[in-house]
Amino acid sequence: MDIIGAIIYIFLFILLMVFVFSMGLLTPIIGKKDIISVLAIGFIVGLVGGTFFISPIYQEMPYVVGSVYETIGDNNETITAELSPSIDENSLITELKQKEGVISVSNKGIVLKTDPFPEDRKKIIEEKIPIVDENFKNFSVQTGGLISINFTGNYDPSTAIDTLSEWLMYSSGINVKYSSVIIQINAKSNSVNEITDYLESKNIVVNSIDGPVQNAINSTKESMIDTNYMILISGIIGVIVAIISIFFDNITEGIRRIIIKIRNR
Repeated sequence: MDIIGAIIYIFLFILLMVFVFSMGLLTPIIGKKDIISVLAIGFIVGLVGGTFFISPIYQEMPYVVGSVYETIGDNNETITAELSPSIDENSLITELKQKEGVISVSNKGIVLKTDPFPEDRKKIIEEKIPIVDENFKNFSVQTGGLISINFTGNYDPSTAIDTLSEWLMYSSGINVKYSSVIIQINAKSNSVNEITDYLESKNIVVNSIDGPVQNAINSTKESMIDTNYMILISGIIGVIVAIISIFFDNITEGIRRIIIKIRNR
């Protein structure tokens, strides 16, 4: 949601509160017995305003905070993406490096989905992987059939996939169902959206985005209350506006008396 849209939504919510206030001012005419009805109307109108006008703005707050971080600092974000080996990685990396805001692109590693295997086979795989290829330094093996390996440098992922797949088949009879290549893109924070849109247009899965801006967005989300509570608070605001309007004459009279007392001191 853009700033103009947010201003319009806030203005519409204020209009609803003006309506509630106007209803409360009519209590001397419609009678004190209808005060409960006015309060109920205030609550319902507040809920409606909270649902349609306040909650959309509230849900956008983390991204507003992220935009502020983008503006005030020269921050970099790390985008982790997962792509199929069938994609021409070298061509993709060349295209990414030409995009504005991209600082660097590197191979992070590979992920293999295999047939499940028992715990004892897992231990053997973990022992032998570093021997299969000296570049296989950091890895994770799960008995459900998921093996991930992180590279220490820009090691050729196709070679890594072929080497590991052949070794798993010949040594353990484990079939590799599919594999994927993990790349990391270091980019300026104000270019992240454009880069992720480009990746998604290529049917490339974006696994994660890490950095100061994304951390600010995540922290804001964690600190926010549930949207339903925000809608309830909007309803309570409607009740408060109704109460103020119902007793508006008494409130203004009390303020006037206080002012007179202060002046007469």
